[in-house]
Amino acid sequence: MNERERLLTVLKRGKPDRIPWFADLSYIYSSLEERGLLEKKYKGDEGYLNFHMDLGAGICFYAPFLWRTEYAKGIRYTENRDGDTKTSVWETPRGKIFSREHYSGTSFCWAYTKHFVETIEDLRIMLYIHENAEHFENYDAFEKIDRLWNGYGIACGCTPISSAPIQKLFSRWAGIENTMAIYVDNTLEFEEILERLAQSENEIFRIICASPAQYVEFPENLSSEVTGKNFFLQYNSPYYVKRNKELHAAGKLTGIHIDGTLSSCLPLLGDCGFDAAEAVTPAPVGDVRLEDLRKTAGDIIIWGGLPGALFSPLYGEDIFESHLARTIDIAKEDGLFVIGVADQVPPDGLLSRVKKVREFLDGGQ
Repeated sequence: MNERERLLTVLKRGKPDRIPWFADLSYIYSSLEERGLLEKKYKGDEGYLNFHMDLGAGICFYAPFLWRTEYAKGIRYTENRDGDTKTSVWETPRGKIFSREHYSGTSFCWAYTKHFVETIEDLRIMLYIHENAEHFENYDAFEKIDRLWNGYGIACGCTPISSAPIQKLFSRWAGIENTMAIYVDNTLEFEEILERLAQSENEIFRIICASPAQYVEFPENLSSEVTGKNFFLQYNSPYYVKRNKELHAAGKLTGIHIDGTLSSCLPLLGDCGFDAAEAVTPAPVGDVRLEDLRKTAGDIIIWGGLPGALFSPLYGEDIFESHLARTIDIAKEDGLFVIGVADQVPPDGLLSRVKKVREFLDGGQ
């Protein structure tokens, strides 16, 4: 079996010849590129694949989206970068909203210092943007990458980032504090807008359902201490049930990106219809022990197990190897387990440890 066949076999609840191993290496890859440390042979689409192949990790993220979006006249999006500050602006006939982000040169990532949505008026503008968007198929770009990755991986068809409306607000558009303030002060309109936001992306899901993607993932950045059980059951669960029914009817396998704490939300994912929970992060980074993942997750396929932090030299080699060996033992016994980084190898990650996962899986421990 190749790595694609192994992954699909587990997702279909079969038994592969060995445990699949997939790693999201995009974070360390982009940091190496920015620092001028990325070897020439690893540049470009083929180089990105070679990077994974040389490190022995299956590739799944990130292919082009399955759709492209155009906006109605009168809607304009612009970005301006001034040093380490980026300002993004949406201008519409209903008004303007903007965000600011600060770039950290040590962590190689952006953080919001001001979100787009801070008031109910801002939320109305966000809704206007979503409801005045048109979506079109982008299958050719997706299939090009899927063919390139071939048996060494599989192109994941992502849904919008994030998909469930309240996850959009928490992780991208508004942040936690602003979302909760709008919810408390304007509950009825807040709930109506969430419903309309969901409906505004029906065409995207039609395109995904008709697409060549075999596996579709919801990039929700779900974390139990942010969303919580009550909000998940009230807002996320009905949405996920509906979308999973659509995708399964179209023959797709589905997963959800849960890369934070697990104890409240992980047990709820199986009832939402997901085939897999991806980026599952156990202790010592998450809040559930490796040995308790299956008990917490229920019958859903677990994809993850190796916290990204453990690839950092901040953790000793003995700690990494011990955790890796335990993960492999548990995955072998479990059967419904894809070993993966939870959720990314960080910029200071040791590539030797990425290689070591393959060595251990191939019996070199």
